[in-house]
Amino acid sequence: MTKIKTKHLVPTLISTLFTLCTFIVFPASADLNGSEIQPEDAVNAPDIERIQVIGQRPRLYFRRTMEKAEDNFYDMYNQLTTDNDFKVQCNKEFRSFSHIKHRVCKPNYTKTIRDDMFAETFADMMSSSYYQEVKFRINRTQKKHLKSMKKTVNSNPQLQNYYFHFIAKDKNFWTQKCLNPTTTISSFNQQVKSSVT
Repeated sequence: MTKIKTKHLVPTLISTLFTLCTFIVFPASADLNGSEIQPEDAVNAPDIERIQVIGQRPRLYFRRTMEKAEDNFYDMYNQLTTDNDFKVQCNKEFRSFSHIKHRVCKPNYTKTIRDDMFAETFADMMSSSYYQEVKFRINRTQKKHLKSMKKTVNSNPQLQNYYFHFIAKDKNFWTQKCLNPTTTISSFNQQVKSSVT
């Protein structure tokens, strides 16, 4: 016979008692045909706790549907607009001082303005006057772009449907994420929404 260590004695006894109880209780609750006795137990049984499982879609699903709706809107807008500087491109870019990419939608004129304003040295490019001039030119062109976009969206019902679909998906994503949409949404998209609606 093997010796049971003292520290294993209690769990072994509990498992042995549990096993014996199952052999003693279950055969006693069955009748001669092997079926269980239901009528008396069902009447006197207390309410059984029910667990309901509700499935949810992950946030990534809502982000992807929002990005797809945004791509559809900008693709149609890019087809309808004639000015290449007003066409909008969406790309993944690195954030400043980070290795994590995020999605950014920018009109082409932002790159054009930066390319046109060539700085002689890196120090000139980092100066506040250079930055202010670039910002001023982008803001001036952005006002024209937003007026043009509003006119294009309002004149084309299909583009308007894409726009409202994008707004609905965007709102749904930010609702699921439980964030304030004005704090993290890109400034260009926020200005488009405020100018078109």
